[in-house]
Amino acid sequence: MKQIVTFCLLALLGSSVSAQSYETAQDAFDARAWEAAAKLAREEAVKGNANSQGLLGQLYHFGQGGLTKSSELAVIWYSVSIANGNAAIEGMYNGAAFAFSAEELEKIEDKATTCLSSQYKDCD
Repeated sequence: MKQIVTFCLLALLGSSVSAQSYETAQDAFDARAWEAAAKLAREEAVKGNANSQGLLGQLYHFGQGGLTKSSELAVIWYSVSIANGNAAIEGMYNGAAFAFSAEELEKIEDKATTCLSSQYKDCD
């Protein structure tokens, strides 16, 4: 029983730390501290934080934080974010996806699927 309680507490603390780290990344983004936002967003994105994945997509979309401007990488991270439950990023996804043909978008979505299945190791 003690192990179950300990596990539950660790899970609760881990999710609260993850939320706090996303908020820190969002605060850096809002303050236009792009490099800090990119670093913090990536750290949380590869841990599966959907909000951070969307934020990372935005940074790629606009080429901020030392990241190359890339609509393709933006769509990949937006797709991953949406797949993980962040419906709020769909407008940004649509804006970035608009630049691609249906065939190109299908290939990019395949890369997003690879990103998800690799547990965020094969995304960029």
